[in-house]
Order: sequence, then structure tokens, then C-alpha cells
Amino acid sequence: MRGPAVSTQVRFVLTIVLSLAILTVYGMLRPRPAELPKAETPAVAADEGAGSASPGDGAAEGGAPAEQAPVDAAPVESTPDEVPARHDAIRTELLALDLSNQAVGVRGLVEHVRLLSPQFADHPTGEDPFDLGNAGTFAIAVYDREAEAPAIAKTGGFRVLEATASRYVAERTEDGIRTEVRLEALDGYEGRLEIVVENRRSRPFEHHLELVTRIGVGESRYDVRRGLCRTGEDLEEIESDDVEEAPVRVRGDVRWGGSDGKYFTSLIVGEAAFASCEVTRNEAGDRLQTTLRTEGVVSQPGARAVYRFGWYVGAKELERLQAFAAVDLKEGSLEEAIEWGYLGAVSEGLGKVLLRLLRWIHGWAGSWGLSILLLTVMVKLVTLPLTLKQMASMRRMKEIQPEINRIKEKYADDRVRQGQELQALFARSGVHPLAGCLPMLIQIPVWFALYSMLLSAVELVHQPFLWLPDLTTQDPYFVLPVAIGGAMYLQNRMMPNTMDEAQAKMMRTIMPVMFTAIMLFLPAGLGVYILTNIVLSVLQTAIQMRSKTDAEPASA
Repeated sequence: MRGPAVSTQVRFVLTIVLSLAILTVYGMLRPRPAELPKAETPAVAADEGAGSASPGDGAAEGGAPAEQAPVDAAPVESTPDEVPARHDAIRTELLALDLSNQAVGVRGLVEHVRLLSPQFADHPTGEDPFDLGNAGTFAIAVYDREAEAPAIAKTGGFRVLEATASRYVAERTEDGIRTEVRLEALDGYEGRLEIVVENRRSRPFEHHLELVTRIGVGESRYDVRRGLCRTGEDLEEIESDDVEEAPVRVRGDVRWGGSDGKYFTSLIVGEAAFASCEVTRNEAGDRLQTTLRTEGVVSQPGARAVYRFGWYVGAKELERLQAFAAVDLKEGSLEEAIEWGYLGAVSEGLGKVLLRLLRWIHGWAGSWGLSILLLTVMVKLVTLPLTLKQMASMRRMKEIQPEINRIKEKYADDRVRQGQELQALFARSGVHPLAGCLPMLIQIPVWFALYSMLLSAVELVHQPFLWLPDLTTQDPYFVLPVAIGGAMYLQNRMMPNTMDEAQAKMMRTIMPVMFTAIMLFLPAGLGVYILTNIVLSVLQTAIQMRSKTDAEPASA
């Protein structure tokens, strides 16, 4: 005789659990983007002749600088290497960039990034949101395509021409090539970068620019560090594990790119499209860097090429990313840097609605932890009719379960007849075997979107709640995981049982243990949401069972 058949509800629950497991494993093991051939000089990876113009042309088509203007061709003396070191800063109300005039092509123009918002200022995050240490970012290089070497020494000092609270200008001249860098802070987390390349030589100068942003690799598996390369077609997300062995490069029509974490991002947007975007690790393997390379340009003697870029450096706040206006994006939005979950546009649309609702609740509740709790209650109330329908279907299925078992046992060797008898039973009883699963299926996108939104909301960073020091880090005392496991066990005990006792016992034990293990290292904000949802389900089930018990004597 065959063993007891697994019920439809069990199959459905197992399918959901396995699907989640597959998605998680896929996220960890998915193949990296196709790797392009590695150039002899990894930092620049120049393509011979790609995008360059003939000596008689002003600039290359497609990746041309903003202007190619003639200047006074009088010789300009080279900037001495011993330019005194200077440390300046530009800032907005939310951001400060500490600048150095030394080694702009290696360490970068920006020594440190500091966040000034009260949410971050009193925490280590405010002093180093990108885990740069002393690495620096915004490295700038002018690459001589004919000599196949940087035109401006990477270690040379720049002469500072202007330094105010919002604007910084520095220049360096070497071998007849003058490079001027202009950095401007606007509002919030954005600003502009302008680079001027003057050809003071007596011959044409073929070159391209390289702009490098960096971020620390990090240690948290939930704060995944990535290089972002946005082409005209799609956003390429290249994680640190993808470039552990070799760089990954995206070629052609790159609109913007940069270095990205779960809550903070450093992006550069070109006024013209970039030729390529390369993501790699440094030699020590502790930092991820994204190199944006412009198209090749030929500057005639006495000509000046001007390149303009916009930048966004700071917290991934939805409205600020949407409102980015330092340069014209032409299409798309920087909000694509926010991760909304596996369900694509569905998760994104629902996630935005839930995030705005969470902010609205916080506006009068004053606590982000309490806001998560209240938002979970609101979502539970909205989905209550579907839940009630699911519970009613499961209860009705339990009532006819003995007859289902008899049919399966009687026609164990005749699957066709078994199916016919079961269909006839369902028709007589007014029960559909998938009726209990459909309401759950409809609710899944909502709960997935809520889960993903809470996992990515920068508003929760450094926000305490009860004994929890930070809603975006794990519960240090593991109270939430244990409470979630206990509440889930109680819930499973109370739910109508539509399977045999052995299967029910296995499910009651395995699911709570599995969820407890999963929740041990998840952000505490997610734990507040999951525990609240389970407790509400337990209360709802208890009320329904009490109502059913009270109604039975009256109907008898």
C-alpha cells in the first residue's frame, strides 16, 4: 500500500519555500556578465581607433566633449611635481567631500566622503559611508592614446586655482597638455564635474578620459557591493564576487555608472555617452572600483576639449535619486540603483507605494520600528478578506479529508479513476482544491514587495527600536529570531490540518526551525515585520476558532 499522499496545500507551501531557496542560491551563484577581452593596460583598456577622429576633425562623434574651442597656443610651463599639498572641502547641507590636490590620477580627487545628515553624522557611517579607508575616490586620468600612457602623471600635484565651500578648481600642465578640473557641489547629494583638456602641443593630441569611483567590498552578505553600468538598454549590476578573478567590462552607450552598496551609492553621469564601463577589484581585493571611459577624441593644436558630468554621492533616497538634475539623463532615472526585489516592476511599483506609506506613518508615529509594525497591521487588514477565504477553504478541505483519503486508498492503482472520483467529491462539496492556495498566491507579491522595501530602505539605517540598536542590522540578542520560531510553531498548531499527522508534525517542526535559522542574521526591521505578521495571524486564527466553537451549539 502506498504512503499517505501529500496534500495540495503542503505541495504549495513547499513550492514557495523551494522557490525562495532557489532564488537565494541563484543570487549567490548566478553567472557573472559576459567578460570582454582584457586589454594590455587594464586601467584604460583603450581600443585602437575606436571613436577617434582624423587629425582634421574637431572631436569624435558620439562621445564628444561639450566643446572643442581654440585657445591661445602660447607655451604653458609644466606644473612642478613639488606643488604643495592642500586639503580643501566642498559641501552641501547633507554632504561634504574632502579634497586633495595630490595624486588625483591614483588616489583620486576626493580623499573622504562625509555625510552631514543627523541620521548619519554621529555614526561611523557618516565618516566613511563607502568603506574607503584611505583609498580615496573620483580618480581622474587623461590618457594619451598615441603614447599608450597617461598624459598627466598620476602622482603629480595639481595647482589649486579656486577653493570655496561649493566650488573647487585645480590644474596641472605636463608635456604641453593642460588639464583643469572643476568640481561643484549643488544640493543634497549631487553636483557637477567639469574637465578641460587643452592641447598646447604643436601636433594633434588623441586622448580619452577615465573616471574611477570606489567602494569597500564589505563583510555583510545583505549589503552587497556592486559596480553599476547603465547602458541605453539595461542596468548591468556587477557584484564584487563577479570580478574576483578578472575585470568585467560593458562596452558602448554607457549613460552612467559607479560604485554602489545597499544604502549608499556613488554615481557619475555623462553629458555624452561613455565608451565603456569596467568593474574590477584592487590588488588587495578589499575594494571594488568602477572605471568609466569616454570616447576617443582628437584635439588639434591650440584647441580645448571640455567634458561635463553630473555626480550623485550619498544615501539612496528615492525622491532625491528621482529628482537628479545636475545633467540631463535623457532617459531613465538614478532610482534604478535601488533594489526592489525579484519580482521586477511588480515589486518596484508596490515597494514605492509601501515606502511612501511607511514614511507617512512615521510622520505621526515618530518611530520607524513602530511604523513598520503599524504598516504590517495595515497590510494585514487590506489582505484580510483573502486570508479569511483561504482559511474557510482549508477548514472545508479538512472536513472532507477522510473521504479524500478513502478515495485515494481505494483507487491507489487507478490514477484516472481516482482523479474522477476526487473531482466528483469536490463538486458535491463545493470545494476547489486550489481555493486555499489562490488567496495566498495573490498576497505573495505584496509581502515580497514589503520584504524587499524594508531590506533596502535607507531611512531605517541607524534607527533604534526597543532593545534593537539599528533596524538594518541583526538583533544582537537573537530575541526576534527565537520569538518568530515560537510564534510560527504556535500558528502551525492552530491552523486547520489537511494532511496526515506525520506530515503535520514534520511541518510544525521544520518550518519554525528553518525560519529561526534564516532570521538569525537578517536585519532587525524585517524581523519586526515578520513577527508582527505571524502574531496577527495567530490572533486571527484564534478569533475564528472561537467564533466557530460558539456558533456550533447555537446551530445544533
